Amino acid sequence: MDTAQISVLAKKYLDGKATAAEQEALHEWYNHVNEGDTEIVVSPQADTLEGAKARILRQLQEQIARDKKAVPAPVVPMRRKWLPWVAAALIILAAGTYLVQQPEKQERSTAVLSVPPAGNKAMLTLGNGKVVDLNAATDGAIEEQGGTTVNKQQALLIYDGETQLAINKLSVPRGGKYRLILPDGTKVWLNAASELQFPTAFPGSERVVELNGEGYFEVAANAEQPFIVKTTGLRVEVLGTHFNVKAYGDESITHTALLEGSVKIVTANGSSSLLKPGDLAKVNTDQNISITRNADLDLAVAWKEGLFAFKDADIAVILKEISRWYDVDIDYEGAVTRRHFTGKVSRSYSLAETLSVLEASDLHFRQEGKKIIVLP
Repeated sequence: MDTAQISVLAKKYLDGKATAAEQEALHEWYNHVNEGDTEIVVSPQADTLEGAKARILRQLQEQIARDKKAVPAPVVPMRRKWLPWVAAALIILAAGTYLVQQPEKQERSTAVLSVPPAGNKAMLTLGNGKVVDLNAATDGAIEEQGGTTVNKQQALLIYDGETQLAINKLSVPRGGKYRLILPDGTKVWLNAASELQFPTAFPGSERVVELNGEGYFEVAANAEQPFIVKTTGLRVEVLGTHFNVKAYGDESITHTALLEGSVKIVTANGSSSLLKPGDLAKVNTDQNISITRNADLDLAVAWKEGLFAFKDADIAVILKEISRWYDVDIDYEGAVTRRHFTGKVSRSYSLAETLSVLEASDLHFRQEGKKIIVLP
């Protein structure tokens, strides 16, 4: 099949007019020029779903051009089957209507529930025990605690003033996210299913906060007063820097990624290590520290930039992120695939759109309300 025929068939497929035989011919052509293990990459920096479709089409056209020149095909983002990948973009563009309006073509449609991506929501527990629903709170001053004013500006909580000490806790549920500026000016981003406990003032020799979950910190510099992030079994000590800590209670490894400055991590058994920019430290339940130098830190902070991002990740890791972000439960029916996946998908997609991307890589799901069942 020459490149002219390929171009015609590709256009027919994107228009939804390709026959089964034509689709199979395209499969055979692509598998011939590009073999390898499965990877997922859908629009690494997709601003819009239409943009994702345009990028996929461009990449397909580039592959055709390479084949025409008889140049050995290099590795491309998705190396197993390109047709489902293109199909994913088309299904995504339907934004859920495909699942709802054509139930006879989707096994999970009868129980499908529209689940949006995570939104700005959190609960604030004050020093006196009062709990404030930040979703319901109006912008402006929402509380004053011993001279410290707590202000809300859309999805940002700002503490202003440092006098009498009180302990507050910001709790972000599954399906949520939130931002915070501490009294010292330190900026914090909290991911879904995360909690940060912190004082309303930092009068002592250290600035100490406690994290359960995932947070990104831009610490206000103060050489006389180190900033300490405590997690279960780990202390991260900094003076002024940008870093990400992932310390969920249901995960066996705590990750610390350093983007700027320097930090010292100290485990519960006293082991310590000094990190430099570009380092990714992992601490397991045995308190062993392993450090990857010059790591791909874009993966570590992709959530802050609105992306799911994985590299050689198994499906359980991916679905755990999806579970937190969309506030859904994950169940498995039968054997779980051992394949690993690499890719980036926008966190602005609905649950249905994100599952469509995964289904395009030969993964199968059934949705029952807010439960996702992974099929063999």
